[in-house]
Amino acid sequence: MPKAQISVLPCVENIKDGDIEIRFFGQFNTEIHFHQKAQLISPEMGTVYLYSDKGSFSIPAGHYAYISSRINHKLVSRSRNLRLKTIFLDMGEDEGYTSDWGSVAIFSPSSLLDSLLTFGEQHWFDNKNFGLKDSGLISLKKMLPYIFKTPLKLCTHPPQSEALLKVVEYIDISLNENLTISSLSSFSQIPERTLSRLFKKEMGMTIFQFIKLRRMQMALELMEDKALNINEIVYRIGYESTSTFSNLFKELIGTSPQKYRQYLLK
Repeated sequence: MPKAQISVLPCVENIKDGDIEIRFFGQFNTEIHFHQKAQLISPEMGTVYLYSDKGSFSIPAGHYAYISSRINHKLVSRSRNLRLKTIFLDMGEDEGYTSDWGSVAIFSPSSLLDSLLTFGEQHWFDNKNFGLKDSGLISLKKMLPYIFKTPLKLCTHPPQSEALLKVVEYIDISLNENLTISSLSSFSQIPERTLSRLFKKEMGMTIFQFIKLRRMQMALELMEDKALNINEIVYRIGYESTSTFSNLFKELIGTSPQKYRQYLLK
């Protein structure tokens, strides 16, 4: 489905500390916006893409993204069955607990946090449970740096030059091919050493790191197609070895492709 046909959702207003939303969204797109509260968001049954001036981030199904307060960003989902969990947090003095993460950070799944959000949605807003929300929020904020420790490297930065933009676009439409520095140099008419140096300077990673990340992002989307098995996905993103793909997937996504697929299809 082309991006232009994806509905634009209005942003939530009048947010309070500890507000929780767990609901179906499907395919959606938001305008660039920010909130006065920090956010934790976690997609189910698909991938959400987060775009900000800090970079472009992939949030795989079951994973969590932490977004600091007042950070301009937009969210995009191309997954028809996507559900999204969100909690807004007024970190205040607790912001120091998350300072090492940066403004936006992606983390592996947390069954503990899943349970806490489900519990909060069910019980925090019941008038009979006076004080439960406040005590729960205090505990949750102090627990976050123990639940989430090391962010996953699922971020890319946009190229600054027109020449590199064309290289990135070429990579994106050629992921199923044998991409090499030599082939990219021939396409761009930029010498190999110059291209490697320029790419690292503008993108903050090597060409092969970028290709690896792009292929894993493509794999995340293909994983949602029940008609495709793992071997077919491996072929479509340009790898010949399933074991190589599995190792790289676990390195970047934090879990094996088999376990990720099971989570998607459960």
